[in-house]
Amino acid sequence: MTTNIPKQSINQLKKTLENFKINDAIELCTNEAQTRKFLIEPFFYFLNYISNDLIPEYNADFGERISQKIDYAILLNKKDTILVEAKKYNSRLSDKEAGQLNGYFNNTKNSRIAVLTNGIEYRFYSDVLQPNVIDNKPFFVFNLSNYSDKDLETLVKFDKRYVVVNEIIKTAQECVFVEDFEASLLKELIAPSKDLLKIIYRNMSFKTKFNEETQAKMIKMINSALLKSLYEKKVLAESSSNTGGIITTESEIQAYHTIRTLLIQNKKIPPQRIFFKDFKSFFNISIDDNLKKVICKLVFTDSKMKILIENNEYLLTSIDDVLKYKTELTNRTLALLE
Repeated sequence: MTTNIPKQSINQLKKTLENFKINDAIELCTNEAQTRKFLIEPFFYFLNYISNDLIPEYNADFGERISQKIDYAILLNKKDTILVEAKKYNSRLSDKEAGQLNGYFNNTKNSRIAVLTNGIEYRFYSDVLQPNVIDNKPFFVFNLSNYSDKDLETLVKFDKRYVVVNEIIKTAQECVFVEDFEASLLKELIAPSKDLLKIIYRNMSFKTKFNEETQAKMIKMINSALLKSLYEKKVLAESSSNTGGIITTESEIQAYHTIRTLLIQNKKIPPQRIFFKDFKSFFNISIDDNLKKVICKLVFTDSKMKILIENNEYLLTSIDDVLKYKTELTNRTLALLE
């Protein structure tokens, strides 16, 4: 059974982080010790760990080798330990750097979660791919100076009151699976294998000889233009199959792509944070698929089209009319990202 985390706890964590004077803390961090004191320890206090929960200089037993210590260990219970490797504020974190956690991880048998941090960025690792060997990439990254509501919903799962290691590991496994699937699919789309082409060919009605010429033709067709077209058809197919009578139209999809293209021209707007969601009477474009962070609302009917940006409503004669509101759309998005 999944742990039920009250919405109030998420809101409280959000409020606590918003009230944290991060810039004042950063000014005090000129070395690793200060980074621990003014950034890292407060971060875990926000998750309801007290000073006794954070064991500094935790001894990782290397057997005959010289004993080495990890910066912190959080002893959740007799079975589970979270290891924390601290770096000086502003240190560049990399997955290669996380490799030094491997020794501690491998010799602390009751640990399946490790954190690498510079006080601002917190990288959470596990051993999903191979037991007691840290994965190459983190399954979750939290940035203290730039986070979304979805990030908060994940972070609160590490709160001392709610943390359940097995549930977190399941989340990590899901993240690794999804990332691996996406990477493998992308690899096939960039350089289609003969096996993939065979599967597609078997499902085609129009048959020619499956020779090198046919394969070359198929490979040439698998390009970004085709994938964009298929994506839009997939969205329409999914919308048509949903219950509730919601039908996403081609006009709404086209308007979404036009607005998204406008927005990502600004380098401060991450494209992966722009979402859309269709409702019966309107179409939302938002940040992080959050109903509280709506960039604009589209209302398209057979007789008219209009766009709503905050409290302003504009009639559109064509989808290209949204270009007129680039400044308003951009300013609205930047405000929601703050």
